[in-house]
Amino acid sequence: MIHSNESHTTDLSSVKVVSRQSSVRSIKPREMTLLDNVIFCAFLCLIGGVATASQGAVNSKLGQYTGQGLSSIIVFCTGAVVSVVYFLIEVKGRPPTNLSLMMAKAPWWSWTGGLIGAIFVIITILAIPKLGAGTTTAIIVCTQTIFSCVIDHFQIFDLPFRQYSVWRGLATVGLIGCVAVIAKF
Repeated sequence: MIHSNESHTTDLSSVKVVSRQSSVRSIKPREMTLLDNVIFCAFLCLIGGVATASQGAVNSKLGQYTGQGLSSIIVFCTGAVVSVVYFLIEVKGRPPTNLSLMMAKAPWWSWTGGLIGAIFVIITILAIPKLGAGTTTAIIVCTQTIFSCVIDHFQIFDLPFRQYSVWRGLATVGLIGCVAVIAKF
């Protein structure tokens, strides 16, 4: 293949779009849900932040009474029960008939969420008694945010591209500074 320094453009004026719908009226609008509301989703994230900060401290305290390994098992069994209830609500008590086919199509790495969650829970159970809830959570959230930006930039896990811009880089420096202050004081 020979490469040239000339730029090539494609003229899209001759492209014809063929629609299966006969008219705009025949297209059914998608029903809006509460999760389409950005403010509601941001509120859920706030609850998630409180839950994440609390989870490590709660799990660590349970670990002091039951041992770290057993507390992790208790956490995941409780989480499994809550997840089953949520699943049944989501599917209105009727799992999809093609569920096994859909599950078979999932990429191998999409099955590692439980493993990643277990690592997170065990790390917080071990680290919080030594570092405290604030420092442990600050380190985790800082690392989580930075790696999330890397995931966006390199489209890891098939996510849409979001550039790791100068502003995100500056925010990264700010996050690291926040962790240093929280850990020091």
